[in-house]
Amino acid sequence: MREFIRRALQKTSRMNGEQIQSLLTMITEEYEMLDAVLDSLGTGLLICDAYHVVVQNNKAATRILPMDYHDYQERPVWACIHDPEISAFVEETIEKKETVTAREFPLNDEHTPKILSLSVMPLVKSKQVRGTIIMIDDITDKKKEELKNRRLESLASLTNLAANVAHEIKNPLGSISIHVQLVRKAVERLTGADTCSICKYLDVVDEEMERLNKIVVDFLFAVRPISFEFTALNINELIQDLAQFLAGEFEQAGISIDLDLVKDIPQIQGDERFLRQMLINLLKNAKAAMEGGGIARLATRFDDETIRITVEDTGTGIPDEVLNKIFEPYFTTKIDGTGLGLTMVYKVVKGHGGDITVQSRPSLGTRFTIQLPIYRRAQKMLEYEE
Repeated sequence: MREFIRRALQKTSRMNGEQIQSLLTMITEEYEMLDAVLDSLGTGLLICDAYHVVVQNNKAATRILPMDYHDYQERPVWACIHDPEISAFVEETIEKKETVTAREFPLNDEHTPKILSLSVMPLVKSKQVRGTIIMIDDITDKKKEELKNRRLESLASLTNLAANVAHEIKNPLGSISIHVQLVRKAVERLTGADTCSICKYLDVVDEEMERLNKIVVDFLFAVRPISFEFTALNINELIQDLAQFLAGEFEQAGISIDLDLVKDIPQIQGDERFLRQMLINLLKNAKAAMEGGGIARLATRFDDETIRITVEDTGTGIPDEVLNKIFEPYFTTKIDGTGLGLTMVYKVVKGHGGDITVQSRPSLGTRFTIQLPIYRRAQKMLEYEE
């Protein structure tokens, strides 16, 4: 078709009005077909001329990449892109006449954070650079799936260690604890000033034994499948009860607990024990992030299918470079942390058929958002592939 149009254009001087009209119709249909093809692509596409001005874009580009699509005004493409990091990358790549494929950029959108993949390459015609082609893909869901798979792989690998940990640590731990109690009773029957010092040493041993036992218990919880006991419950009532339970402890730390609970929230099918522990872990993390005091906020919302719980603090925030690792077993930034608290949170959410996301800004705070289905018809055991 294009070769026919090209040959026809060479003969326009010998065409009558009807033939020219027919040729123009064919050209228009050809361009309309090209536009339809471009708009059918899931990949965003920007085509720039030799002066780096956008001359064509498809619908996917307008959906994926925020920029001034209707106000080019002969400006170079990078001057129209809103995100400064992406703009600088496009400018540098075009000016160097380089080809760069699949460069990833986080797009900091307050409502729907995205991860974009950009490819920039010269538009070559007749062995000369006539412009630039920019392709943009939204790989947010792909990255989430990769992250989910990594977490499941980490949990699966830890499952293989659970039995050894139980036998090699927990059983001797119980034996040591019994013998410490026997030593304590023997010391109590003695007299003399040194007995007080010995009792203090035994107290330290008891504390460390308790700490070690907690680590082992948390570890086993993190790797073993959970059999949930689902019952109908009101998540608002659970949050209110928990806030009242923790109010004194948080007040002593200079932290207030603010509740924003939507009215008439539907009941869900959930295991109250584990949902309660999940929220405690998130609130304890919030408390640890606000050593100088602050505000812990809990809010609920719902739609036709899910309820949404947000737990937010005004603490130190989580650095971007570790944000995607916080649900992985044994990953922690705390000196005395086990790295299993958020693993437990993730496991409980997934066991309830839900999802959890986190947003954080250093020095401003962190927000965890949990989505749980309103209806659950059958009990389900969380399992991991070995």
